[in-house]
Amino acid sequence: MTTVLVVGAGPTGLTAAAELARRGLAVRVVDRQSRPAVTSRALVVQSRTLEVFDDMGVVEQVLSAGRPADQLTAVIKGRPFRFDLGAQLSGESDLYTAYPDPQMIPQDLTERLLTEHLLGLGVPVERGVVFEDLDQDEDGVRARLRRSDGTEEVVTARWVIGADGAHSRVRSTVGIPFEGATYAEEFIQADARLDWDLPDGELYIFPAKDGIFAAWAMPGPGRFRIFGSVPAGARDDTDNAPTLADLQTLMDQRSSVPARIAETSWTARYRLHRRSVPRFREGRVFLAGDAAHIHSPAGAQGMNTGIQDAYNLAWKIAAVEHGHAHAGILDSYSAERHPVATQLLRTTDRGFSIAAAQHPLARLVRALQPRLLPHAVARPAFRRLVAGLFSQLRVGYPDSPLNSHDGPMRHGPRPGDRAREVVVGGQRLFTLLRGTHYTVLLFTRDADTSPALALAATLENRYGAAVHTHIVSMRDGAGALTDSDGSAHKRYSNDTAYVIRPDGHIAYRGTPIQLDLLQADLDRRVAHTDPIPRIGPFQHA
Repeated sequence: MTTVLVVGAGPTGLTAAAELARRGLAVRVVDRQSRPAVTSRALVVQSRTLEVFDDMGVVEQVLSAGRPADQLTAVIKGRPFRFDLGAQLSGESDLYTAYPDPQMIPQDLTERLLTEHLLGLGVPVERGVVFEDLDQDEDGVRARLRRSDGTEEVVTARWVIGADGAHSRVRSTVGIPFEGATYAEEFIQADARLDWDLPDGELYIFPAKDGIFAAWAMPGPGRFRIFGSVPAGARDDTDNAPTLADLQTLMDQRSSVPARIAETSWTARYRLHRRSVPRFREGRVFLAGDAAHIHSPAGAQGMNTGIQDAYNLAWKIAAVEHGHAHAGILDSYSAERHPVATQLLRTTDRGFSIAAAQHPLARLVRALQPRLLPHAVARPAFRRLVAGLFSQLRVGYPDSPLNSHDGPMRHGPRPGDRAREVVVGGQRLFTLLRGTHYTVLLFTRDADTSPALALAATLENRYGAAVHTHIVSMRDGAGALTDSDGSAHKRYSNDTAYVIRPDGHIAYRGTPIQLDLLQADLDRRVAHTDPIPRIGPFQHA
C-alpha cells in the first residue's frame, strides 16, 4: 500500500515527496499536467529555503543553476538606494546563515532539479494523472485517479498531501474553504533582456505614485523578470498576453531611468489574490503551498513558504509511520504553519498596498518615498526587519505544542525558533544537523568534558541513530567542538542543552543541563512506544 499520495508536482509537492522518500516511506506523486511547466513563475529562492535544500542535498545544484542577488535596490527619480541583504544577514546573530544571498532561479528549473532529486530517490513523477476525488476512514484514504487515456485507478494510502495549487481539487473534495478576495489591480510581466546602464544581479524596485514597476535579476547577461501594476484606465479584461509595446510603455512611465526591452521570452497578464484556508488538515488529508494560501508576490515569499510547509510536514508523517511519535504530532503541522501563512498574508497585503494600491493613503505614501526611504534604509531596525522578513530566517513556531523547556531562558534562542548557524571546531553547525535525526547540543565552558561525554554516551545507548549529540565547549576538551572565540555560546547559552528537531527548529532547551530532564523530553519525542491511535476521518487541528 502507498503510505503517502502527493497530489501536485510543483516545488511544494516535489519537496514533500522527496523528504518522505528520504525517510523510507512508500510515496507516489501525481500531476494532472502531461509535461513539466516551462514558464518560470516564482523566481527567488530565499536564504531559509537554501538551508532546507542544504539538508535535502540539492543546494549545490540550485547554487550552480541560479544567480545570487544580494542587493535590493529601490530606484526613485533615477537615484538608487541599495540595501545589501547579504551583509545584513551576516551581521545579525539570529540571521547568520551560510546562504546570505537569495538565488534567482526560474521555478521551472527549480522543479527540474527537485524532480531529478526525487527520481534519484526512486520516485518518478506520474504525469497526466488527474486526481478526481477521495473518501477516508480511520484506516486510510482511497483516492480515485484518472489517466489521460481515460483509465481509472483507486489508490489506497494512509495519507494524502494536496499540493495541487490555488484551484486545488483535493481541498474542495474534503470541503475546506478558501477564503479571501481578489485585488482590483492588474499586473503584467515578462522574462526579458534589458538594455540599460544598471548593473546585472540586483533586485530593482521602481516605486511611483501611480503604482510599481520592478526588474529582478535572472541568470544570464541583461536578463530580468519585469513586472508592474497596470493603471486603471489601461487594463485589459481579456486573457491576452501583454505585448512588448505594453511592457515598454509601463517601463518608460515607471522606471525613471533610460531603458529598452530588447526581447521577451515569456509574458503574462494576471490578477492577484489573497486567500487562505482556516486549517491545513482534514483527517488524513493535508494541504500545503498554494493549495492552502496564496497572496501577492511582495517579498517573493510564496514558493518558499510552500517548500517549508512540505519540509515541516514530511518528518512528522515519517515519525508517526516509523512508530517514533504519537499521531497527535500531526496536529502540530496546522498549529505551526497556519500562523505563518496568516502573518504572511498580512505582511504581503500591506506591502502590496504600499507598492501598488490606488487608494489615497497608498498614493500619498508613494509620493513621500523620495523623502522617507533614505532615512528608513539608514536605520538599523528597519534593515533588520526587512532582512528577517525577506530571508524567512526568523520564521518560527513560538506557540507550537511541540515546544518545551526547563529552567530560565534569559538569553539565546527559544523553543520554536530556527536553530542558529555557528562555526565550531572548524565546521558549520548546520552540517551536523543534516539528516533525519534529532540533534542534542550541550553547551559548556568546562575544559573537563567527561561529564558531558558520559551524558552523550547515555543518550547514544538509549536512542541510537535517532539522536546525535554534540558537545560545544569554550575550551579544548576531549570529544568536544571547540568554540574558541565564544561566538557559539553568545548565539546560544552556556550550560544549556538544546534539542533540535529534524527540520532545524529548537524543540527543547534546558538550563542547567540535567540528564533526567533531557532524557524525559527525548523519551516523549523519540522513544514513543505506545500504539499509534486510530484516528477518525474528520479529526483535525
